[in-house]
Amino acid sequence: MTVIHRVRGVDVPYTERIDHVRNLVTYVCASGLPDGIPEQAAAVTVLDGATPVHGAVRDLAARFGTPERIVALHEFDLFAAAELRAEFDIPGDRAEYVTRFRDKLTMAQAVAARNVSVPAFRAAPDLSSVAEFAAASGFPIIVKPRFGAGSRDVVKLNSEADLAALPDLASEPFLVQEFCPDEVGAIDGVWTGSQLGPWRASKYLGTCLDFANDAESLGYVEVDDPALTGTLTEFAESVLCALSPGVPTVFHLEFFVGGDGDSPRVQFLEVAARACGGQTTHMWREVHRYDLLGAAVDIQLGRTPATAPLTDGEVVAELLIHPPVTPPCRVVDVHWAVPEAYAPYHCSIPQVGSVITETFGYADIGAAFRIRGKSTAEVLESVRRTVAGFRMMCTALDSPVAVAVA
Repeated sequence: MTVIHRVRGVDVPYTERIDHVRNLVTYVCASGLPDGIPEQAAAVTVLDGATPVHGAVRDLAARFGTPERIVALHEFDLFAAAELRAEFDIPGDRAEYVTRFRDKLTMAQAVAARNVSVPAFRAAPDLSSVAEFAAASGFPIIVKPRFGAGSRDVVKLNSEADLAALPDLASEPFLVQEFCPDEVGAIDGVWTGSQLGPWRASKYLGTCLDFANDAESLGYVEVDDPALTGTLTEFAESVLCALSPGVPTVFHLEFFVGGDGDSPRVQFLEVAARACGGQTTHMWREVHRYDLLGAAVDIQLGRTPATAPLTDGEVVAELLIHPPVTPPCRVVDVHWAVPEAYAPYHCSIPQVGSVITETFGYADIGAAFRIRGKSTAEVLESVRRTVAGFRMMCTALDSPVAVAVA
């Protein structure tokens, strides 16, 4: 079998899920990530992040034979893996299925057809289509790539004058959508093909869009409000029945939530057929005692993942803090003082003198914290204390002037 390994910031349990002695396992790996490849790998091909994987997989197949399975966990590799499965005529997800989770227009249409509430949307092939949509719906509006991820090239337009700031709509397919001012949250978990397996819902602290545009911090905290989780159960089942009937998947489902206390109003944002990035998979292993990445590997190998509900009863939160200077930048000072009772259980803080280079995504982007507690309120207080007690001073590599996160 062949594994396409291009996920950063996580430890994928390849040796736990794949017997590398009884199976001949080859890898296609992104440069900078070979440490995640088991020593027992039969062969490893290293590519830079922008190189398509098709040729490398074909070369490995020519050397070692047609793979029985292809495993790919990075969102940008799902289409390639699907195309290669069809080419080799081997089991696994095909492009038609992957499209439902990669094309934001297709997923919104499928979910809306299931009577799930979705902010108004349409395809945005050109400027006139965006202008017409804005004239009908009013500003603000959101324009985003249909096949994007991580808030890449997503823009919010607040007035007609902002139409000049649109990206090149001819460069790739785009979607225009009514702006929703409600809070944003996410559900992470496992779908069996017919019902929810283990899952948790969270509310974001900040937004991915703001974080991608240099907001200082981004986080989320799991919610323990029974009224909201009850509504989200029905919501998630409707979405996944629309997109993945009869097909199990690990998923990351984002939603808008508004309304009053006992009657939350939930609307669909988008969904991905993969585990969440950042600190999520770590906290699921360490606190919830469930391996989302292991379940994703199992599914792509044709196995049934563990589907028992989570029973640990704890709430977790993630906090990411950007450097105050756009990378690449050097860390020149760090100060962190949080009372022990409120301290995160794990911290990843760049050392003084280190250089931060990442500008996209949620791995190695700055400082990262994992927080746990017995309730949402308790964990939120720990997040607040951590933000208040953390300072990181950085300087641009070509400048002697240091700037601090305040």
